[in-house]
Amino acid sequence: MRLGKTALYHFGTQVVISVSGFLATFAIGVFGGSADLGNYTLAVAVGFFWLAIPISGVAQAVNKRMSEGADPGQYFGGGLALNGVLVVCLTAVVSLTSWLLQVVETPNQTIVRVIVEYDVEIVILLVGAAAIKTVLFGLQGQKRVARAGALRALDRVVRSGSQVALILLGFGVAAITLGHAASLLFVSIVAIVLAPIRPSVPRLEHLRGLGEYAKYAWVGALRSRVYGWLDTLVLGIFLTGTTGASLIGIYEVAWGIGSLLATASASISSTLFPEMSDLSSDGDYDRVAHFLDEALAFSGVIVLPGLVGAITIGERILRFYSGEYVRGYVVLVILVGAYTADVYANQLLNTVNAVDRPDASMRVNAVFILVNVVLNVVLVWQFSWVGAAVATAVSASVRTAGGGIVVHSILEEAPLPIRPIGSQVVASIAMGGAIVLLAPSVPAGRLWTISLVGAGATIYFTVLIALSGRFRTKVQSLVPAVVSV
Repeated sequence: MRLGKTALYHFGTQVVISVSGFLATFAIGVFGGSADLGNYTLAVAVGFFWLAIPISGVAQAVNKRMSEGADPGQYFGGGLALNGVLVVCLTAVVSLTSWLLQVVETPNQTIVRVIVEYDVEIVILLVGAAAIKTVLFGLQGQKRVARAGALRALDRVVRSGSQVALILLGFGVAAITLGHAASLLFVSIVAIVLAPIRPSVPRLEHLRGLGEYAKYAWVGALRSRVYGWLDTLVLGIFLTGTTGASLIGIYEVAWGIGSLLATASASISSTLFPEMSDLSSDGDYDRVAHFLDEALAFSGVIVLPGLVGAITIGERILRFYSGEYVRGYVVLVILVGAYTADVYANQLLNTVNAVDRPDASMRVNAVFILVNVVLNVVLVWQFSWVGAAVATAVSASVRTAGGGIVVHSILEEAPLPIRPIGSQVVASIAMGGAIVLLAPSVPAGRLWTISLVGAGATIYFTVLIALSGRFRTKVQSLVPAVVSV
């Protein structure tokens, strides 16, 4: 019950994050245009995600070491110190790269233009990324998952509010990127103030302990960047000019819709990691298997109907932004399919990391990265943005299969909750059939589209509650938590 409430609260904050992110993306995409959205997306991909891969590895090590209970303050301080050093080194890399690109003949690739024009903004974004990743992972390591989720929501609300205001006032990519960085730094300061355990001066053994875990965990961070941002990076390399930036902007809208559908799975994994880590330290692998069963049973509860919805009314959902985004329909369907595979892979490998087997997780992620890189380069070269989406979906499926194999090798009785997942599939198909019948009679327009989505969700959850006793029990157990909010 306690973990269910924590996951519910975390999910609530993820909904706030997703809605705020949608509003910002909508404002940038509609008022700034798909080209501005594409350029901003590439700046974020470089500054907040790709360059921050080693920073994320250290932050994950902070989460793991603090969750073990010994010397949490020293590990917290050690993580901040290590990431501070990384920021200095990466700032030098960005500055040198931008200078070299300016002194040579600059090609017209979209990614090159972004690095040259927004190098200062990328560096400031990197500083904010290091601060917030370390601090929020530190909170999760203290089993303050709900608080970390609330602070992520605060970051997104502050960021989105500032970006919407800036874009409405006529500012461009540089301003909204700096607004992003400012919100990260602000929330990092708030998080330090609210943390029950404050950072303290680490000793050499604490730095070594972080390094031992981070040397594997960074591959997991690389995995998430490859999954979420390699396609964007490769598109930025192969596409050129304003047209390329526009296609990247439309691709980002489709990707954002897919990520919205994965919020429940993210909340479950964030909630269960410190618990499973604690149990594995005590050798209680039966309870670890129980938590994995719960995670797999409920991870697809939103993304499965989302996939059916993307297939049936995906064009209408994209038209919600504007008519130019409708051409991303095929990309939308493929990317939501990729997220469907990825939510289960995340739970499997989250368990592997929790039982302190980052080496096994690294092997799976290494295969995923290899497949994703090769497919992205080849398929984007041949089929442009549809190829990028296909590469992402195929590699996500490979990762899910690899995660299942590794979990079965570690846990004697690895769970596979077929009935709960089957109930979600049946309910999703029922919802899809109803939407196909309803959609032709529903007028065009944003409010009508929202109403159609709401009707589909109502049908889905009604059928699911009727089919799944396990889901009914879970809902009944969480009702008091919802009422008390």
